[in-house]
Amino acid sequence: MGGAAAAVSVPVLSAEVPAGHGTAVDLRRATDPPRAVDGQTGDWRGRPSGFGGSTIYSSGELVYQDHIFDAYGPDNGQDVQRLKAQDALEPTVPEIYRLDPAAQYLPGEFGIPTPGYNLSTHYGDLEHQDEADLSELHVGADAGSLWIIARTTTMTAPAKTALLVLLDTKAGDVQREVPFGSGLHSTTADYALLLTASGGWVADMATNKITPLPSGSTAANPSGYVNALEARIPRSAIPGLPSDFKIAAATGVADGDHLKDLGLGANLANVAFREDEPSRDWWDKRQAFSLYDRTIDPFFHAVSLAKLRGGANQRYEPGPYYHDRIFHSAEAISQEKGDQGVLQHYGVYLPTSYRADRPAPVQWWFHFRGGNAHIAAAAVPRIFKDEGEDLGTIVVSPDGRGTSRWYVGKGQVDYQEVWADVHRSFAVDRNREYISGHSMGGWATYLLTILQPDRFAAGLPASGPVTQGAYTGVDVPNCDKYESPDGETPCYTSANGGDPRAEYTEPLLDNLRWVPLAIYQGAADELVPVSGVLVQANRLRELGYRYRLYLFPAQEHYGPPIQDQWADGARYEHRFVRDPNPPSVTFMRSMPMERSVEHVQSDGVPLDFSFDSAYWVSGLTPADDQKGVARIDARSLALPDRPHSNLPEAGGPATPDQTGPYAMVGQAWTPGAATPSLGNAFTAKLTGATAVMLDTGRMRLDPRRPISGTITTEKPLRLELHGTWRRLPRATLDGSPVPVTRVARDAIVVAVPAGTHRLRLSTG
Repeated sequence: MGGAAAAVSVPVLSAEVPAGHGTAVDLRRATDPPRAVDGQTGDWRGRPSGFGGSTIYSSGELVYQDHIFDAYGPDNGQDVQRLKAQDALEPTVPEIYRLDPAAQYLPGEFGIPTPGYNLSTHYGDLEHQDEADLSELHVGADAGSLWIIARTTTMTAPAKTALLVLLDTKAGDVQREVPFGSGLHSTTADYALLLTASGGWVADMATNKITPLPSGSTAANPSGYVNALEARIPRSAIPGLPSDFKIAAATGVADGDHLKDLGLGANLANVAFREDEPSRDWWDKRQAFSLYDRTIDPFFHAVSLAKLRGGANQRYEPGPYYHDRIFHSAEAISQEKGDQGVLQHYGVYLPTSYRADRPAPVQWWFHFRGGNAHIAAAAVPRIFKDEGEDLGTIVVSPDGRGTSRWYVGKGQVDYQEVWADVHRSFAVDRNREYISGHSMGGWATYLLTILQPDRFAAGLPASGPVTQGAYTGVDVPNCDKYESPDGETPCYTSANGGDPRAEYTEPLLDNLRWVPLAIYQGAADELVPVSGVLVQANRLRELGYRYRLYLFPAQEHYGPPIQDQWADGARYEHRFVRDPNPPSVTFMRSMPMERSVEHVQSDGVPLDFSFDSAYWVSGLTPADDQKGVARIDARSLALPDRPHSNLPEAGGPATPDQTGPYAMVGQAWTPGAATPSLGNAFTAKLTGATAVMLDTGRMRLDPRRPISGTITTEKPLRLELHGTWRRLPRATLDGSPVPVTRVARDAIVVAVPAGTHRLRLSTG
């Protein structure tokens, strides 16, 4: 994929998304304080990289960051057998890789039975072993001891996590059975250690002698998401430990002084130091296949005692291609269960052109219902070529806190957290951020652009329902009374606990004045009525906004991910650049929509979102905070505007990058000559609002000169103006003096009665 920017997008067939790696950059030495065996992490100063499958030295510790939610253990042999021929052929015909993830999704996503086969999106065939789900592993050393701490995504009292550690301390390869009921063999290990909350044991693989560690050598701490299993191993327990050795490790479930029998041969669920897993839903293919072979020998990693003792310290710089990015989520929406802990993840693709010192565009891609953070990398690979590599763009794929949260409730929190992490972690061109997704992800494209339009330059919803569920395109009086037993109505259909009438996005499309959309929709879509999407496109046309509707007459709901061609829509998106301070702002805030986003899929957690701002408008407050809708149409006359004419667009039936076939209709803007600014003034028309704040700096209004504003408001309005108000200005409303209140160093407030009024502010 990488570097093939000029290659034509071929339908269906595509090579897999290459997994990304990184570079460890040396920093100044930094050492740890002395440690105690107490399960606390404060005396471990090393920090993981935040990228799954990576290992660095940090503050004198070797620190491995694991992929999370991947503790599925060994394959039962079916995937190994199924992929034996395919994996051998794939280097010659790389496009056949898609047969593998497609088969994995047959029973779950498509409901196709696969009798005799235990197909799923993970290769391991255990039930997820929560307490064995490794998140990070640290190795440290002092003069007399080797120190190890493992942390898991889940750990509850009493701690059941067990850590098996293998050490390669001398030359020579002799196959031996690994003890402790591991079910493994090794041709590399010279020592095996089993560490649990209740104790630790060291086995000399050459003599089969097992020696318990001294009392107090291990401790576990399952409290408050610490989730740590810590151990001190005296150097005397490992005779002949050289300065340079190798280590492998894996987690399972403790059962006294051995590992619990998990029923699939190798009694381990999660293996450390897996730096070369292929990009898949759970990054566990090599792990599952190696555990099926009853060995973890492929995952030994070099350790230097000199570097540990000397305070070796590194920074991880991610390189090109696809990464499993790990971040800390809010405890308020987390719980000690499965994939619901405070550690969460998302996918991020870095194009080969990415440089950490040069801001790059970002394409957000949201997964369909039933998918997860990495489903696109696993099964829809050309997203990362068409929307990423070919355009020099970072592609981000959030998880949404589950397969079916519709990016509301906890799913909305996840999106906001990922947004923050992306902008902390990567060099982002804020004016070239784009959003797309399929099905539920297409809904996310509609939803997130109307809620926060100033975040995106353009969007590409594919097979996207226009509400949480479906809208048929018609609405009749009392339609909701005609509800069938399965929740269907002639107008709206709910999905996953949604409120489809409140969450209907069409009434808020006015917010997309500056956010063009390219809509992909199959005419034969069996899940998303094409009639409802046509209403959406028609509204964009009526508003005079820019859009394209690609209608695929031969495609059903899954057409876009199966066809896997996104180039035409992605190129359309990338034609646009966000203006953070446009001359005019149209923005609506719907409290029924906002309350639904807060309550639906929140699992009862009280959430408070305030979608009250866009561009230089903020604090838009409806009169009714439960059912109200507030709107503002504002214009800064200090910002030049460029008039335009609407131009119909049409295209199809196919292009080299979109073999559809399809019919495209849309609307473009033909710009005229730019007009200069018209004065130090603004206009604002508000309905349903009692308060709003305008940023005069971003509007380019000069507070040193008189500012005039024409304000039409349906209700009495609290107007707050931000700016560099060195002196409190005098204000008149329709020529009569009115009070001005300073509410902050850079903010003043004027009360405006209902009606149309002319405001004048002057510091002279």
